[in-house]
This record gives sequence, structure tokens and C-alpha cells, in this order.
Amino acid sequence: MNYYSLRTKKTPQKIRTLFTTENSLPSDSITALCFDKNGTLFAGTDNGLVYFSGEAFESVDGISGVVGAVFCADDGAVFVGAAENVFILNDKKVIYKQAFDSAVVAITKDGTGRVWLATVTTCYFYDNGKFVRLQGFDFENTHCMTAFGDRQVFAACDKALLVLHGKRPRWSTLMPEISNAPENIRTLSSDSLGYVWVGTDKGIYLYDGKGEWIKPAEIGFFPVCPINKIVFGTDGTVYLATEIGVYVISGGKTRFLGKGRYIPSDRALDIAVKEDNSEYWIATDKGLARIELKPMSLSEKEAYFDGLMKYYNRENFYTDIHVGEYMAPIESGTPCITDNDGLWSALYVGALCFKYAVTKDEEIKERAKKAMKALIKLQTMTGISGFPARAYRRPGEDGFGNGDPEWHLTKDEKGELEWKGETSSDELVGHYFAAAYFYDLVADEEDKPELVAAIKSVTDHLIEHNFTLCDVDGLPTTWAHFGPEALNDNEMWCWEKGINSLELMAFVRITEHLTGEKKYTELADELLRKHHYGMNLLTYKRYDSYANHIDDLLGILSVLPLWDYEKNEDMKKYLLLALRRQFEYEKIEANPIYNFIFSYFTGAHADIESAIETLEDHPLDMFEYRTDNSIRPDVEINYGPVEYGDRPQALKALPADERGLGRLSYEAFNINKGNDRSYTLPSEWLLGYWLGRYYGLIEE
Repeated sequence: MNYYSLRTKKTPQKIRTLFTTENSLPSDSITALCFDKNGTLFAGTDNGLVYFSGEAFESVDGISGVVGAVFCADDGAVFVGAAENVFILNDKKVIYKQAFDSAVVAITKDGTGRVWLATVTTCYFYDNGKFVRLQGFDFENTHCMTAFGDRQVFAACDKALLVLHGKRPRWSTLMPEISNAPENIRTLSSDSLGYVWVGTDKGIYLYDGKGEWIKPAEIGFFPVCPINKIVFGTDGTVYLATEIGVYVISGGKTRFLGKGRYIPSDRALDIAVKEDNSEYWIATDKGLARIELKPMSLSEKEAYFDGLMKYYNRENFYTDIHVGEYMAPIESGTPCITDNDGLWSALYVGALCFKYAVTKDEEIKERAKKAMKALIKLQTMTGISGFPARAYRRPGEDGFGNGDPEWHLTKDEKGELEWKGETSSDELVGHYFAAAYFYDLVADEEDKPELVAAIKSVTDHLIEHNFTLCDVDGLPTTWAHFGPEALNDNEMWCWEKGINSLELMAFVRITEHLTGEKKYTELADELLRKHHYGMNLLTYKRYDSYANHIDDLLGILSVLPLWDYEKNEDMKKYLLLALRRQFEYEKIEANPIYNFIFSYFTGAHADIESAIETLEDHPLDMFEYRTDNSIRPDVEINYGPVEYGDRPQALKALPADERGLGRLSYEAFNINKGNDRSYTLPSEWLLGYWLGRYYGLIEE
């Protein structure tokens, strides 16, 4: 029913590299940055000046101590202010030195190319090979300066904004007490229009140089936090180094680069942007970050993520990777054993199925077959017909033999192992979802009997045990209750009534589709007509202030196959209403899986643009860095989830490259995340991408 699609193009992917004293810097305290005309980066530190050779940082001889300013003039000369001296470099060598009576704090140029220099006490300009004193500042402790036009110079000290003024130059002093100038100016920048950007401890003010001011609140998307540096790219991008990270304002987006994933410290002090805007560097008090922007199409990004999947493979199950130390390489890690090995692996099976349907790649088909075999093994290894294990582990693997009563000893062809019971609805949804699309899109005729038998046995187990999963102890597992007696007649299941009704209808219709047996058709009709499961599932999405993300994922994975296999048009009417209820609530998450499935169902404009943007924005680096968006003034906090036993979250969904990394269906609102020891499985990204390709919503 899809009526439209989007043609995507390459978008820049951020590739971050950190530099500290551990890899060639003389100090972690980076004080100033600039590129020269050849694209060489110079970095000032509190222990001299260095330049980047392309591989490492090399020291510039003759410059030591704290570097306060680095600047490249139009003719290519590099000016360096270090303590009370200025140095001029040519080809990375000092060719001139001049001393002053106080420390150099800023070097800049005006619109004519004339170079200006500020010390703590005095303003100078460069003329005939040396700096000439122009005027002392009215106040000491001047710490920043900008210039434009012809001799249009602005400086700031602790108490005032200073403007060079008059035929015989003098400083006009704009103090907050007698003018509209803001307090606590930290940095200045300006552009060719003569507008001055004033960074303060409360954000950015714009000044026309005469009397017109625009305050941060009037712009709206400028961050209200201490601003340390304002830098302009040649493409109009604005880069803000702040006390809490870096903001990048480009076109219609404002993006945040925080500590961990992008920079080594909250405190960003300077930024240098390459002339072609292909990369930028960020100075902090704990090291230096290089951000390279690599244009990449979604198909190239998919190939990158797919290439990583070999590291997540544990006996053809796919789960997150644990590493022994911070930022250890992915290949050094070990796939985790989790409570949801079946569900997480099933998401990847789904991605492989839709990928094979699009590409007809035989290698993908074989990978899907191996992963589906692993899921079937979970269904058949427990010794209880139709009861799947959550996971299994072998001797030597984490936790083996620790006495946990939910782990049960058995053997397979490789020897002794333990499997975990207490299997939940999460696992069942994954198994049925993977089975449905493996059967339709991948399975050869020789694959189908084993698959059909496995799914039939699970469904029959549910029927025989009053629509529950019944464990080795004869008791139903905690969450796998799907029958009318629980959902319709026991108020204790009010939260699960809708979602579990939806899941059971999906299980039965999938089994009917795979087996063709009439008894499952009759069971589905009984659930609809006698037990009103069609009405039940109308509210499978409970409005919960975005606290329960697992049920959101389970719902969408159940809706899709149920829609494909449901033959009763009246039932499909209820199903569509139920999906619309979920989508209207959750579309602000811009989740590709949700948006693409809703678009497929309806042909409606289901904001696939935002879903594609999520795919584009998602980081390439899958390491789970610790993030803390609670320090950001632009992130409004929602305390609603606390009422449902969860933590506070962001009120609006965060872009994929700013949130804590995790599963796409879980992390949209998460303000604090990460364990610094794991790599997240990219299966949801892959499933979302291939759903978009399979349903014709993405064109490349």
C-alpha cells in the first residue's frame, strides 16, 4: 500500500579520534588551535606549541610555556602568543619573536587582512614586520578580541566591552551598568557583516557594533551556558565551544557533541575548522578530539555495520559485546549471554530475511539459515515440548555452574551446557517474528519442516497449558500469560491485557500460516468472537510517559506478521486502529522500524524523513560511552516516567548521535546512559534499514 519513497544521498558521518599525552601530546591541557594555509593543525598547550604531522604531534622548537593564542594570517604566516611573547612561524619554524609587557591573550585580523594582537593591557597591530602599539586598554585583564572591516576592533575585559573608536583611536567602554552590553563576556567573534558575536557565561548575544543587541532567549536555539569560543566554518556552520561540550549549528540543525563519545572532557576551550569543512578539532582541558566528516550513503553504512556482525556472533546467536577495559577494540571482546539471546538474535534474523529478499545474496541466505537454526535449538533443547530457553552457556563461560535455580544442566553434540528458563513473552515474540519472515522470504523446502514443527510445538504448548509457558517446575513463567482467564478476568493483568492479546493473536495466525491447519483458524476466531481479543489489542500501547520501551518493540514486531496473515477485514480494522494509536504516540521517537511499518500498513505519510534521519545520524562507533545530557540547558526533563517506576527522561526525543547508545527502541529519551565496557548490537538499525528497502520507502 506504500505510495511514496525517499531518495537518499550521502551524509557526513562523524569519525572521532582522541589525542592525549598517551599518544604524542606534550600536555592534555589544550589552550588554542588553528589550521595554516596548507591544512596543518597547530595546537597550543600549557607546555608549548605542537603541529599534527598526519600521524602524531611534533613540537615546534623555541616555543615553551603556556600558549595563549594561535592564528594564521592571509599570507600564511602563523602567529603564536606564548606568555609575554609573540612568535611568527614559516614552515613550522620560528622566524621572528617579539616581547611585550604582559601576556598575549588574542590574535586576529580585520577585513583588510591587518593582524591585531591583544595583551592583557594593550592593543597592537602588525605593520612592516613587527607589532606596533596602538592603544592601552582602559581596564586590565583584557582576555579576548575580534576585528572586522577596516580597524573595527572589539575587546573585552572582566568589566566591559571595549570598542576602538574615533579619528584618534580611543576605547569606548560599554559597561552593563550604563549600556545594553552583557555581563561576564568570555569570548568574541565577528563576521564580514560587522556583527559581533559575544559569548558570555549565559550564552550568546549578537551586537551590530552600534546599539542593537539580540539576547540568547530571542534566538531560541543558542545554548544558555558558558561559551568559551565561537568559530565560523566557511559553509556557514557555527561551532560553539562551551563548558558542557560543543554545539554545532548548521542549516536547520543544532547538534551537541558531549564528553565520552566525542570529546575527552565537558570543558571545550577552542575549535579549529579545516577550510573545506571536512574536519574540525576540539581543544579541551583533558586532551584533543579530531572529528572527521566522512560522506557515506545508507547502503555504505549498512555494509559497515554488517561487517561488524562477525564480532557479535556466538554460536550463531547475536548479542552485545563486553570488553575488559575502556575503549578496548571490538575484536577483543566477548558476546554476552543475556536473558534475551533469542529476541536480540531474532531481530538480526529479521534483518537478514528482508535483506535477502531485496538482494538475493546467497551468503546472506546462509547466514540467516544458521541464525534461525540457533533459535530453533533454543526451542528444542529444554526437554519440554514447545518451551524455548532464554539462553544457554557452556563450561568456562560467565556464570556457568553458579547455582542459579533458573539454569538447568543438559548436553548437546558439543558436550555439557546449561540452559535458562523463566522464558518471557519477549522471547516468544522474537521467535515467532523470525520464523514468519524466514519462512516467507528465505526458507527452502527442506528448511520448512523443522521450522514448522518447532513453531507448532510452541503454540501447542501454550494451548495445552492454558495459554501460558509452563517451566520445568510445572509453574507458568512470570510474564508469558496470554489466555482469557488472565487477561480478561484478572485485574492484575490490566497492563498486559492489550499487548499480550496482540501477541497471542500473532502467534496463532503465524502458526496457521505455517501449518495450514484448521484448528489454529478456529482458535483465532474463538479469541476474536468469544474473548474479544480484537477489542483487547486496541489499547496494546499503554500511555506511560515513554517508560516501557520493551512492550513498544514487542507490539510492533507482533503487529507486522499479524497484519500480513490476518484474513478477517474487520479484525484488520481494529489492528490498524491499534497501530495508529501506537504510532501517534511514538512517532516523536523517529524510530525507523515503527515509521516504516506504519507507512507500509497505510501508505500514509508516516514521517519517514525523520526515520531516515535517525539511520543517518546513528553513530558508526557502537561503543557504549557514558553520556550525561542532564547537564544541557537545552534538554528539558520529563519526570513522568518516575510515576511508572522508571528514571527521569528527556521530554523530547534526542537525535541518535546525542543519546546514550543502545537499542533504537529503548534510548530515544535516555539522558544518562553507558557502561564504558560494551559494544551495542546494531541489529535494530539493520532491521529498520532493510524494512525501508524491502517496502520501497528508501531509494539509493
